[in-house]
Amino acid sequence: MSRLPNFILKAVLPTLLLIAVGSAHAGKNQSNYSDYNACLSNSGSQSDCDSALGESVYNLVSEDVYVSTSSQYSNISIDDVNISISAWSDTVGTYNDDVVTSAYVVDLGSYGYGVYNKDAEMDGSSPDHAIDSYNTVSRNVDYDFDFVLLSFSESVTLTGAGFSWVGKTDNTQLSIAALDDLSGLVSGDQTWSNIVEGALTAGSYDIESYESIDIAQFEETETAQYWLVGAYNSVFGELDSNMFDDAFKLASIGFEKASDTPGNSNPTEVSEPNTLGAFLAVGLIVAWRRKNK
Repeated sequence: MSRLPNFILKAVLPTLLLIAVGSAHAGKNQSNYSDYNACLSNSGSQSDCDSALGESVYNLVSEDVYVSTSSQYSNISIDDVNISISAWSDTVGTYNDDVVTSAYVVDLGSYGYGVYNKDAEMDGSSPDHAIDSYNTVSRNVDYDFDFVLLSFSESVTLTGAGFSWVGKTDNTQLSIAALDDLSGLVSGDQTWSNIVEGALTAGSYDIESYESIDIAQFEETETAQYWLVGAYNSVFGELDSNMFDDAFKLASIGFEKASDTPGNSNPTEVSEPNTLGAFLAVGLIVAWRRKNK
């Protein structure tokens, strides 16, 4: 690969040092980034986090999460937007379990966040503790699609996500959807297809790797208070890829406030997207790599 332009190096290298000072590989097709503690790692400091680049950084790994479908009482606030997280999977019943119900958010420490669904995933093996579509518990017939719901206190556009672990570095996909309300998701009688039919927008994306960072960039323009992010499911948007073999651990989310979007009559002073885990800086690298392929 050619050298990165100087302007990209100057913009991203300090952030890359904060996010990942090292990486470990668990198998040929997996990537683990165990030192994803950013500001709490030996390579970073609070002054770094308070810099212009880190002013809007929220790292799920070091700052923890608030588990709920409502962000009303969340103590996680980025640019005055409160954020909460909850887990969901199609696990109503054991067999033919295509109906969506609640699941469990799993704190994996420095390896990010995953999901345990109700099909005995706690008794399974890797990557059942990730956000995944695998099935390692033999008595369960159907595969399940794990998702997390990100609830915001105001409407935002989801711009991307960062991952502390992915199952396959060169072939992992995810799906997302924006919801205007949670009635279908929490009803206990709807499939993912039903939920997508009522969504404001939905799509599927590849997770791309650059050295010790994995990210996905989204192209959605819709704003919403509720966003689903989970293992690739073609009903959200079809890709040229297989299902039932995707897994990742979520470490960061990038979003843009509705008041910051182009054309808004009252834009805030900060016009660039808010970032969790320095998503924007990494995005510069990916964009440059695509341009130079």
